[in-house]
Amino acid sequence: MKKQHLLAVAFVALNASTAMAEGMPQIDQVQTFPGQLAWLAISFALLYLVVSTFIAPRVSSVLRTREATINDAITTAERLKAEAASTRGNFEAAGADARTKAASLISEAQATAAREASDAQAKLAAELDATSVKARDSIAKAVAKAHMEVDDAAQSLAAAMTEKLLGTASATSKTKKAS
Repeated sequence: MKKQHLLAVAFVALNASTAMAEGMPQIDQVQTFPGQLAWLAISFALLYLVVSTFIAPRVSSVLRTREATINDAITTAERLKAEAASTRGNFEAAGADARTKAASLISEAQATAAREASDAQAKLAAELDATSVKARDSIAKAVAKAHMEVDDAAQSLAAAMTEKLLGTASATSKTKKAS
């Protein structure tokens, strides 16, 4: 076992000495920097050419289109805002006119109704006065007629009582019977 172990150590030492003779690979990369820098410059130039020829024009056209669309939308919004303000002013003016007309119509209707009511009230009062005068006249005539009938009834009753009491007809009842 010791023999195998010694062989392994010898193998590693042999390999290490050959690597030292060739140099360290991490440090040996410095010699390839100029080639790497040349390929970096070539790759960057090709990438710049592709971006500036194909990609940048498309991006800038999209940005110009977007900016134009936004500006058009802003212009349209400002125009519509102005139209809305104008329409609102017209609407408010029409509303004020309608309220004024409604108020005048209401006041005219109230005046007409008040005038018609006062005319109807005056007509009714006149009819009631006329009816009242007729009723008073009727009542006065009825009272006068009733007084006359009561006077006639009283005179006839007095005459009839006098006849019964005296047994003779009185002169006033004879004259009344004659007439």
